[in-house]
Amino acid sequence: MDYTVLVVVYCVKILFMSKKWALITGATSGIGLEFSKLLAETHDLILVGRNELKLSQTKKDLFSKKSFRKDLQIQTIVSDLSDTKSAEFIFKECQNRSLEIEVLINNAGVGVFGEHVTLFNEDIIHMLNINIISLTLLSKYFAYSMKQRRSGFILNVASLAAYQPVPWISSYAASKSYVLNFSEALSKELEDYNISVTCLSPGHTRTNFFKSAGIGDKETGFYRVNTRMSVEKVAKIGLNALFRKRISVIPGIKNNILGNLNRCAPRFLVAKIAKFLTRNP
Repeated sequence: MDYTVLVVVYCVKILFMSKKWALITGATSGIGLEFSKLLAETHDLILVGRNELKLSQTKKDLFSKKSFRKDLQIQTIVSDLSDTKSAEFIFKECQNRSLEIEVLINNAGVGVFGEHVTLFNEDIIHMLNINIISLTLLSKYFAYSMKQRRSGFILNVASLAAYQPVPWISSYAASKSYVLNFSEALSKELEDYNISVTCLSPGHTRTNFFKSAGIGDKETGFYRVNTRMSVEKVAKIGLNALFRKRISVIPGIKNNILGNLNRCAPRFLVAKIAKFLTRNP
C-alpha cells in the first residue's frame, strides 16, 4: 500500500477515535429515537436497528434538524438483535470502523402478552434473545473496551414491571427483572474503572409497546395504575441519571413509589395485586 494512503487511513482512524460516539439500539422509534435526538447535541451517533429503510429515514430526519451541530456524524448498523450473534457483529463492526463508543444505550426490547402456556415458543425465544442475551453481550463487549480506557457510560432500559411478578406478561416482566439486577450488579463491578452503568425502568410510556406485544391498543389495569409519560421526558430522565452516575432510576414520582413499595411488600401480596390489576383492564 502506498505510504500516502497509509497516512490518510491513519488520520481517518485518529479522527473517528477522537470523537465521542454513542451507540443506541432500537433507535428508530419510541424512547430510542428520543435518546438519539438528545445525544446528537453532544455526541456522534451509531444507530442500530433491523430495518435498513427505517434507519436511513431516521438518519435523514436527524440531519434535517437545524438545531443540531453542523459537524454531527451519524452511522448506522443493520442488525437483528433476536439473533444471538448480533452483539458480536455490532461490536466488530464498530472496531472495523474505528469507532470508540463512549455511551452505550441498550434500549431495544419487546414483549409478549398472554397466558404463558399458550404463547408460541418462537415468540418467547425472540423476546428473551433481544431483552436478555443481546443486551448482556453488548454490555460485555463494550464494557471491556471501556475498562481498557477507564471511562464510559452504559444505560440499560428495563421497565417498572421489573419490580414485581406480573401475570400474563410473566416472561416479559421476568426478563426486565433480569435487566434491573444485571445492571445494578454490573454497575458495582465497573465503578472502579470510571464506568457508569444505569438501569432505566419506565412505567407506561407513549410508545407502540402494546401493539407490538399483541395487546392492540388496550392498556391493561397494571399499566393504567402507573403514570403515563412521554418518550421525551423518559429519555431526558434516563440520560440525566446516566451522566449523574446513578445506579437506577424510575421516571415519575408515582411510578417511583410503586416500584419501591413492591420491593418492600410481601412477595405473595405483590403477585396477587398484580394478578388482579392485569386481569381487570
